[in-house]
Amino acid sequence: MNYRAIALVALAASCPVSLAFADQDTSVLSLPEGYRTWFHHHSTVNATGHQPEGNVGIQHVYANTAAVQGLRTGNYPDGATFVVDRFQYAEADNNRLTQGKRKAVAVMVRDAQRYAETGGWGFQAFKGGDPGQKAVKDGGKACFVCHIPHADNSYLFTRGAE
Repeated sequence: MNYRAIALVALAASCPVSLAFADQDTSVLSLPEGYRTWFHHHSTVNATGHQPEGNVGIQHVYANTAAVQGLRTGNYPDGATFVVDRFQYAEADNNRLTQGKRKAVAVMVRDAQRYAETGGWGFQAFKGGDPGQKAVKDGGKACFVCHIPHADNSYLFTRGAE
């Protein structure tokens, strides 16, 4: 085997994430209507210094019925959907944080076959919550990279429905 072939095999083995996403299309994912009436799983404040920096802010996580079923059982059926509604925050009087302008709405949809390259999850985000401003252009690669360390939890940051 020549050295170039060995180098290409080694490169491919060391970069499985970057090679797996070429054909995945998340442009078909839309902003779910009425997601703010879904199960409110939790809210988080990502303070300055959080990585990735674009996720700094107040975020509210919503789960549809199928996602709640998955939170309870650990098995997420196709169609399970999480929405992260992310806002800027500001410090206010009396040591309070207040919710500011909407930064983005991120959507994570379970479809084990269509999104096999990203753990069975499709990712899309909408700038400012505008359904016409889709932010994910790489098949969900950048989103999934942050989820990979949570493979033991179906690639989710969160656990449980309570």
